Amino acid sequence: MATRDRPAVLRRGAAPPSTRSCLWFLAWACALHAVGLSALWIKLKPAKEYAVAGGLGPHTRTRLIRIAPLRSFPSPDAPEEAPKARPKPALMKRYQPGAKVVIHQERVPPKKGVKSESKPTAKEVTPAPAADLTPRWYSADSSHTASARTDGDFRFAYYLAALRNKIGSRWVPPQGMSGPIRTVIHFRIGRDGQVSMTEVESTSGYAFYDQTTLRALLSATPLPPLPAGYSDQYLGVHFAFELQ
Repeated sequence: MATRDRPAVLRRGAAPPSTRSCLWFLAWACALHAVGLSALWIKLKPAKEYAVAGGLGPHTRTRLIRIAPLRSFPSPDAPEEAPKARPKPALMKRYQPGAKVVIHQERVPPKKGVKSESKPTAKEVTPAPAADLTPRWYSADSSHTASARTDGDFRFAYYLAALRNKIGSRWVPPQGMSGPIRTVIHFRIGRDGQVSMTEVESTSGYAFYDQTTLRALLSATPLPPLPAGYSDQYLGVHFAFELQ
């Protein structure tokens, strides 16, 4: 009867293991767990000991913990900042022919302790006839000078100053002579600055001294062109060379 029912038992499922098999299985599982725990214990490093000031002694154990930085988020109640307005670009005014030119007064910040009456007014422009008040040109050592005067009414003082500086700087008086010695030459200047009709108007009495003055005029030619506001075609100039 038992032999006849065994195939049916095997068809329904396996037979339960015996007690000896269960004991061997438990023994192997405990051994494997013991080996794993021992390996994990060997790999783990023991905690380091640090001496903390104010602690219980050198045997106090501390553990270093890495703290992740906290992310700060804006408060929901904080008002939102308004976007800053960009400065507007400066408008460039185009010049139109015939437009009226407006001259504004110069703005000067007031100084501390100065009354309002002493504030500077509009910038004063020196007129052309009084632009150069120096009647003569002087050398570096003031040993010789040069001066100029014109025929008729010539109101461009800056032009006479340019003549004195250019011709006087090229004059080299003879050595070994003592003054006072004076020579005046007369010449005409064209619109383009060219010199013509040169003559010794007043001689010094020394021919070689007069030649140095003519040589200075020749080396300074061509002179600056005549001013645009001067209507004549020529300008007569009386140029004096003086040795102090």
